[in-house]
Amino acid sequence: MNNCIEVYKYYSGRIGKKIYNSPAERKTPLKQIKYQDKKAARVCGWKIAENFTRGDLWATLTYPARKVIEPETARKDISLFLVYLRRLYKKAGMEVKYIYTAGRSKRGMVHFHIVLNKFDTQRIAETWHKISGGGCHFKHLYVNEYNYVDYRKIADYLIKNSCETFYRKEKIHKKRFCASLNLKMPVIEKRIVKAKTWKQDPKSIQGYVLDKNSIYNGYGWADSGDCWEGCRIQRYTLIHVGATCTKKRRRKKKYDLPEIFEDNLFANT
Repeated sequence: MNNCIEVYKYYSGRIGKKIYNSPAERKTPLKQIKYQDKKAARVCGWKIAENFTRGDLWATLTYPARKVIEPETARKDISLFLVYLRRLYKKAGMEVKYIYTAGRSKRGMVHFHIVLNKFDTQRIAETWHKISGGGCHFKHLYVNEYNYVDYRKIADYLIKNSCETFYRKEKIHKKRFCASLNLKMPVIEKRIVKAKTWKQDPKSIQGYVLDKNSIYNGYGWADSGDCWEGCRIQRYTLIHVGATCTKKRRRKKKYDLPEIFEDNLFANT
């Protein structure tokens, strides 16, 4: 991904075995649903990291207060809004990129959170107001301590927002998040390492610094501290050394360079 590499290690249960998916027999277990939510957040985060930078927009689209919005109406409004956005961007010689989710507040009010590449916010707000009569609230994308887009925080918030409607009987969308088709995915490199285990304290590689806050050693996505489901995993993030850290403790720390690096990598593009 741009400016960073995600490393994800796990033990594969498929090596030397033939595993087939069994037919659906009952409702999806809760632990599987939680895993799917986390997986959607990971994919969403990859798309944000690969396609959006500092200065791009985080917008919240709302409806007039106390106005009841049916799911079908919300779908039509957001679809029409995106049609007009494509026209606005095209006239400016640009191509719109977006990721959005639909949510409901505790009072049942529908709203949308959308990530957009930077554009004239006034024209975006006017377009949404003409369609829905509601308003727009804008922010720049969150950044982490390295002044890069905090794609994990944004993706987690988007998926959490979509769960407010995704698990309802009258859901607005059948997907956890919606994205434009012109978004790029990072290059994924898979490597099989013949080893019984890995080091609990990972090391960085040349040109990158290890983000200590991203290190996780546990069991899959369902590790709650006292019980677990799934295989043993390790994940962490390597940040390009060109980043400017905003914390003093990071500036004083020297980079750790390993002797050998042969892990599974999500290579930057």
